[in-house]
Amino acid sequence: MQLKINKYEETVFEWIPYNQFNEIKETGKNDSLTVYSAIWEDGPLFHMKYLQNHYVRKRCIKVALKCLHNSQASIDSLLNKTKKYPIKYKAFQVLYGISQNPDTGNYIFVQNNYMWTMLEWIPYNQFNEIKETGKNGFITVYSAIWNNGPLHYNEKYSNYTRDPNKEVSLKCLHSLKYSIDFLINEANKYSTKNESFHILYGISQNPNTNEYILVQNYSINLINWMSRNEKIDNFIQDIQLKINYYSDVIFEWIPYNQFNEIRMTGKNGSITVYSALWNDGPLHYNKKYSNYTRDSNRKVALRCLHGSKNIVEFVINAVEKYLINTFSKDNFVIYGISQNPDTNDYILVLAWTSGNEKIDDFIQEMQLLNQSDVIFEWVPYNQFNKVNEIYKNGSISIYSAIWTDGPLHYNKKYDNYARDANKEVVLRCLHDSQNIIELVINEV
Repeated sequence: MQLKINKYEETVFEWIPYNQFNEIKETGKNDSLTVYSAIWEDGPLFHMKYLQNHYVRKRCIKVALKCLHNSQASIDSLLNKTKKYPIKYKAFQVLYGISQNPDTGNYIFVQNNYMWTMLEWIPYNQFNEIKETGKNGFITVYSAIWNNGPLHYNEKYSNYTRDPNKEVSLKCLHSLKYSIDFLINEANKYSTKNESFHILYGISQNPNTNEYILVQNYSINLINWMSRNEKIDNFIQDIQLKINYYSDVIFEWIPYNQFNEIRMTGKNGSITVYSALWNDGPLHYNKKYSNYTRDSNRKVALRCLHGSKNIVEFVINAVEKYLINTFSKDNFVIYGISQNPDTNDYILVLAWTSGNEKIDDFIQEMQLLNQSDVIFEWVPYNQFNKVNEIYKNGSISIYSAIWTDGPLHYNKKYDNYARDANKEVVLRCLHDSQNIIELVINEV
């Protein structure tokens, strides 16, 4: 490994005598290994940037000793494990070398004194103020304060520091016969990037129940809003885990009591459409404050789905027709799912459009097909000011007007969509038709 070093920033991997370590303290343990913290007297080798071929040691450095149980039985396995580590000394996990406990014969990996990965094992006694916030047959979710808090890389000082007393979400997985495999599969769905919507900080375990816990960020108050249906909750989580950009719409479960001024606007055999005001409103990322905020009292369309034998599958299939990117020319905005507690009917919560299913479906089709930089959309009439008639005949009246918000255009410079406010437009009013919906669609 030393012969392969060809860059100054690469770690000098070496054999480290066990008597080099002082203040050895156990910090963690499982069936295959025990982890200790220790002080390495001589410390690792670093290249002096301005002195050619000159290395110095960083003395009395704190390190982690990862003691592999029964490792003397398989040297090949030991060597294979060393290949998994990065070789740059600025990496999060740095393997400085190998040592051996002379009393047990067990080999030891000597690495930098940070957790094995940004995704870490978190002792349950690190959590205070634990409160249940949501539950279904599959998981229970709690809010809690994590004493030490997660690790973050500090670019200014080129090291990792903790964010203490961090409010987090504890997602407790219960009644799972296959809990280890399931736990790993669940953890693999998450991101550990700080800019992600859902961040997985680590795994813990309740010592009283032995249930495993996913520890994730609590940046917004979503975790107390669960449908109590396992399939729906998993589906919502899967969509949220696919969020890649701050501009993406946050798809969520929305309690029915969040809606006011509910009015029916249309109905057919399997769907009833309502307009409503959503008290809290949808989430948007606030770049100035680097957090998510809500756009309160937002007018939305509630598309109530009823009369299906397989209602959960019907809801999921209906949602999958929509995409999650805000103001993308490839989508129609859906904010989430709700449920009427009186009828148990599930509801799709959409950006407010016409309230007419045929027109809404047509607008969606236009947005899915549209390749231009202008977004075809439903425009509320109260968006228009200075409305003046300029032409009229038997079936059409034409007006000039100022559109307050204005149309959406793609901004190549900032790679986003922006509105052209106070835009002068022409309103072409279609009237006196028996089949007005079909006429509108044909005209468009």
